[in-house]
Amino acid sequence: MVTPVWPDAPRVGPARPFPAYAFVPGRTPRPPEPEGEPRHVPPERWREDPAYLFGIDLYHAGYLWEAHEQWEGIWKASADDTQRHFLQGLIQLAAALLKLRMGNARGAGKLAARAHAHLAHVRGERYMGLALAPLRAFLEGPRAEDAPRLVPR
Repeated sequence: MVTPVWPDAPRVGPARPFPAYAFVPGRTPRPPEPEGEPRHVPPERWREDPAYLFGIDLYHAGYLWEAHEQWEGIWKASADDTQRHFLQGLIQLAAALLKLRMGNARGAGKLAARAHAHLAHVRGERYMGLALAPLRAFLEGPRAEDAPRLVPR
C-alpha cells in the first residue's frame, strides 16, 4: 500500500500513470529504471521539465523511491552547480522520508543532514518553483508526519 505525502495534491507534471506499487528496499521487487534519456533543462525553465514535475507528483503520491529516481536522472544531466545541489537535496529528502517510513530514524537523520547541506548552496526563498524554507525546516528534524508539500509556483 502506498502512503501519500499529500493525498489530494494537484498533479503538476505530465499525466503519466503511477507505478503499480511503491518500491521499498528489502520489501518489494525493484522496479525498472525510468524510461527515456534525461535531458538538461535550465533551472529557470523548470516548468518545461516533465521529469522534474513528474518527480513532484510521485513524491506527493508516496512513490518516494520513484521520485528519487526521476530527480536523479535530471541531476546527472545537469550542468548547473546550484541546480545539482538543489536536486541532490530533493533526492536525499525523498530518501530520508523513505527511511522514516521504513522505521530507520537514524538513517533518515543522516540523509536529512546531507540534504540540508546541499540546500545550503541554494540562495533565495524559492528555487525551481519550490519554497526552500519548508524543506530546510523538515530536514532539521525530520518526522514522517511533517513531510513538506512541494508546491511549485
